[in-house]
Amino acid sequence: MGKHEFTFVDLFAGIGGFHHALSAEGGDCVLAIENNLECQNVYRTSFSETRLEGDIRSITRNSDGTDRAHDLVDSIVPDHDVLCAGFPCQPFSKSGAQLGVRDKTRGTLFHDVMSIVIAKKPTFVILENVRNLSGKRHIDTWNGIIDSLRSEGYMVSDIPLVLSPHRLSLKDGGAPQIRDRVYILAFRPDHPYDFDNEPLMSRELSKGWSPDNWRIEDYLDDDCDIENLDEYKLTDKRTACVEAWQAFVQQVEDDHISGQNTWSDYFYKNPKIPSDTPKWKKQMIQLSVDYYAKNKSSIDPWLKTKWSNGLTIRQFDPSYRKFEWHAVKAQPTRAERDLTKLVFQFRPSGLRVKPATYLPALVVATQVPVIGSRMRKITPREAARLQGLPDNIFAKAKTSDHCAYKQLGNAVNVGVVRTAAKALFEEGQASWLNETKTQLRRVV
Repeated sequence: MGKHEFTFVDLFAGIGGFHHALSAEGGDCVLAIENNLECQNVYRTSFSETRLEGDIRSITRNSDGTDRAHDLVDSIVPDHDVLCAGFPCQPFSKSGAQLGVRDKTRGTLFHDVMSIVIAKKPTFVILENVRNLSGKRHIDTWNGIIDSLRSEGYMVSDIPLVLSPHRLSLKDGGAPQIRDRVYILAFRPDHPYDFDNEPLMSRELSKGWSPDNWRIEDYLDDDCDIENLDEYKLTDKRTACVEAWQAFVQQVEDDHISGQNTWSDYFYKNPKIPSDTPKWKKQMIQLSVDYYAKNKSSIDPWLKTKWSNGLTIRQFDPSYRKFEWHAVKAQPTRAERDLTKLVFQFRPSGLRVKPATYLPALVVATQVPVIGSRMRKITPREAARLQGLPDNIFAKAKTSDHCAYKQLGNAVNVGVVRTAAKALFEEGQASWLNETKTQLRRVV
């Protein structure tokens, strides 16, 4: 695809991740659809000239909820070459073989996506969803999507293509953030085509690349340049939590911290465990009990220590009394352990620490990653950078931090979409030119 040579529609557009990606590849967005008002505000601020609709079903459904005729949908939706959608996932019907492919998707938003696909017949389709869509629990939904596209003449693999920016190098669109998402890439060939059912990815990506090569610090602003810096610093409660577990990892003489989960509530010789406790939980509890027994002499003084909030660890909130150590690779021995050189999240399952190479997935605002060296959360501006979005995307839209974090947690990664789209375009063009098909590789 050359510059300014294709058009696209952006369904379930969010804050415009697909738009930023495809416009960077030369695309012109002729229609966007997004029903969340806060996302609409960001989208309009970024792409003021794009036609933005609020409800896909205002296009695909009649007022009584029945499907609109395809010719009417065709007249409403502009012609386009590429349809992209990060659609919500809903289970498909399991009613039996008597239902046709289209009937199985009825009642889902994917059904509405397919209404536009059938009416407009775009050359390329790019769909994105959570990784679990391709898992065993959603096998009927996954097969329904693949079958729906194939029934309309699209070439599409039924083997999941899972991509995450942290596994791609910078030149391949990567960024230091875990974001496993499944991509469904489909194209409509203009002649019979020999398809080998491999996921569409036309070259081996990031050969020799290791996610451990990332450095989060390279993506952060200097603290002196951050407005309202105090808003991103840790609260007194969270500071005390980090302080307590920092002392724990440095005081305990054992080089090995018990598994990935340490629960201080069970630092007793014989803790009371209810008989109806699930087996998995009993096993986790036993790890903490055994670890305490092995390191009692160094743990007992720690349990009695009052931290900067005036409380002992046993007086902390329940989630702050739990610790998840995911940094053994970066800091394998006691002498090396230092939370200020790691990144962490405050999760219901405990304070989770990881190496400062790449961040865990951006999720809800309460779990925004914290940079240990700064003792503060990443800002929305920095988080947008990790998603490949413009630094000023939220400042322009005057979006609150809470909304910005939430929107970023639902957004597609721009670099990953660009990489997937280029591979799809190359594959489709090769089919048009009747070239020998390149052996495609699965990227997981």
